[in-house]
Amino acid sequence: MGALIGEVIADEEGRRGYHSFLAICESGQLSEIKEVLQQQSGSASLPSLSLQDDDGWTALHYAASSGNPRAVEYLLQQGALWAMVDNLGYNAGDVAFSMNHVEVYQIISNHGFRAEALRLTMEATDEEEEGAPEASSTATNNARFLASKLTFKTSTSGQRLCIDSEGNGVMQGWETEIMRETAKRLCEPLLRNKTPDFELSILNVGFGLGIIDSFFQQYQPTRHVIIEPHPDVLQFISDQGWPDKPGVHVYPGRWQDFLQDVKEGKIQANFDVIYWDTFSEDYRSLKGFFDNVFDLLSDSEARFSWFHGLGATSRTLYDIYTEMAEMDMREAGLRVSWSEVPVDGGEAVWEGIKRRYWDIPSPYRLPICTYDV
Repeated sequence: MGALIGEVIADEEGRRGYHSFLAICESGQLSEIKEVLQQQSGSASLPSLSLQDDDGWTALHYAASSGNPRAVEYLLQQGALWAMVDNLGYNAGDVAFSMNHVEVYQIISNHGFRAEALRLTMEATDEEEEGAPEASSTATNNARFLASKLTFKTSTSGQRLCIDSEGNGVMQGWETEIMRETAKRLCEPLLRNKTPDFELSILNVGFGLGIIDSFFQQYQPTRHVIIEPHPDVLQFISDQGWPDKPGVHVYPGRWQDFLQDVKEGKIQANFDVIYWDTFSEDYRSLKGFFDNVFDLLSDSEARFSWFHGLGATSRTLYDIYTEMAEMDMREAGLRVSWSEVPVDGGEAVWEGIKRRYWDIPSPYRLPICTYDV
């Protein structure tokens, strides 16, 4: 976390000096950037590269805006933090992307990928040794989310909503086209190539508003298993009559419990289609599911997808987690093909929502995973 220049540098001369350094970074003059940092090496007169001006910009933001890849690379080597965001929520990679500085963007994105991969590995190790840290929000603490009260309603603009007790959007109607296209790309190729006696078996992890499950039902699955742990969603499922729909079986628990039941032989797997869209679980949880997908699929033509909202508050983060997910899928024995779905993420869809889980001006990337054979 950074601090404002004026909060750290007490004297006016020092503040002017640091602003001059930011101006040098904005110019992209690598030799001058090096000269300043080398002159002040080991000195207390030049504070951390994480200092921010009144707009929240750091030295790396300014260097990214210059378009000079070598200047950006040098600052990263000197410890500049790639993920620091300005007052509008943009990191240096987002700045480079918005200004079409392709090489600069790639340098920051690659650096961010390595940093995120290392962070996830270290956090996983720390959790094994010390236990998971306590998160304070329903959006990041699954146990807290499962104990929270959910509200199902329709906004003034006509959008269906599922909101938790803190005002976070658990699922919203704007996802409908994403879910329609996902169900289509998961199911239609299987039905196109199968014999008339083929019986479609679907597993969906996380019900939400039931949008994708409604589309799955259009493909008349013989077996349609829905995993859902939240008591309010389970009540919503019951109220909507889902247990009485053809082929539907609701598993009232967490996906981790479901996997354990499969391993113990209590539940048969062999699913032709699997979809994963839970709330209040991070990338490591998704990767944990990735590692089990291969054994849940029925055959080499079976297909898997997930709601790819990973890092969708930043174009840079979205690219990083797209690459990371593809890499982890390969390690799990699956290959990924991507398509794009336009997203309506305008102000109206976030009416009454505290935390936006999609905040980038980019199409949604829809992943379809199959056996890597």
